[in-house]
Amino acid sequence: MRMKMQMQMKKIVAAAVLGTVLASGVVLAPAGAQPVRLKDVARVQGVTANQLVGYGVVMGLAQSGDSTSVLFTSKTIQNVLQSFGLSTTSQDVRTRNVAAVIVTASLPAFGHSGDTIDVTVSSMGDAVSLQGGTLVLTELRAPNNLVYATAQGPVSVGGFTASDATGANSITKNHVTAGRVPQGAVLARDMITNIQQDQAGFSYVLTSPDFKTAARVAQTLNGRFGAGTARANDAETIRVNLPPRYAGDPVNFLADAGDLSVNADTLAKVVVNERTGTVVMGGDITLATCAIAHGNLSITIATQNTVVPPGPFTNAPAQTQTNTRISATESGRRLVYISGAATLAQVVRALNTIGVSPRDLIAIIQALRESGSLQADVEII
Repeated sequence: MRMKMQMQMKKIVAAAVLGTVLASGVVLAPAGAQPVRLKDVARVQGVTANQLVGYGVVMGLAQSGDSTSVLFTSKTIQNVLQSFGLSTTSQDVRTRNVAAVIVTASLPAFGHSGDTIDVTVSSMGDAVSLQGGTLVLTELRAPNNLVYATAQGPVSVGGFTASDATGANSITKNHVTAGRVPQGAVLARDMITNIQQDQAGFSYVLTSPDFKTAARVAQTLNGRFGAGTARANDAETIRVNLPPRYAGDPVNFLADAGDLSVNADTLAKVVVNERTGTVVMGGDITLATCAIAHGNLSITIATQNTVVPPGPFTNAPAQTQTNTRISATESGRRLVYISGAATLAQVVRALNTIGVSPRDLIAIIQALRESGSLQADVEII
């Protein structure tokens, strides 16, 4: 009987607490951690694309290439012809059908010799358009100055340019001094990654560094593959030692670990783009107790010129009189009080009550951050 009365009392107390919470308008915020797959929040250290660059020429242009004043283009044409056994001078290569270009490409992490990749071609001189041109065989080098690929092929600019015979009138669509050569580069070397070099283990790198997320990743891996498998070195790096059954086989370990569910912690952050008026809020953003006053000040200056005729007994010319009126109005003034520990939904709802635009919201967010009321990081891009 006593236990039954205690259970009823607990229900009554719980109902009273719940009623108080609902009456006060407090909304319980969800937990900051969100379950995601491990491979969506972390990557393997050292497994990344590498940048390649080269210098080449695009030929076959319809008088839209570099002018003869671009000396390095003329030198390049001379060198190309010399490689074919033709000796020329600078006067012999005065043509506008050639453009000097920089060729760039991204080498995949697991690229092998014989694979093909896309390349981007960008004009260096004063070429008008690369439309219809063909990239001549170009070596692509990595920062270690080794040749990793060679590129060649027709350039696709994704636009066009057209003009009359005189060149005075023309029309251009999109950017025609840069283009792509799809599958235009052939890899000449194999990429060697850390996974292939270190068979004992590797390191995970979080895409968004966070101490709590790093600790949770290590705990998840240890719980799945055994104690001592993973250890968080810092907020970004988790060192993984391959378990005995995965010795020398990191690929299968990554395949099994990639789908593990991890509670990734989210940061309270506000990203502001002042150029476009964009505001993005993420995480559980809270505000300390504060009051926000916002109003729009509109200043109008109107000038009206009036012609004043001369008097009846004078030959003086008519005079012009300038009348200027200045008026200032302030509309939409509100004072909004926000209680402490307000959640993101409550903050947005409170700011909407004063009718702020995105650009006004940017100013309010910066002021809240300066006053210490906004409990979040503000990043202005």
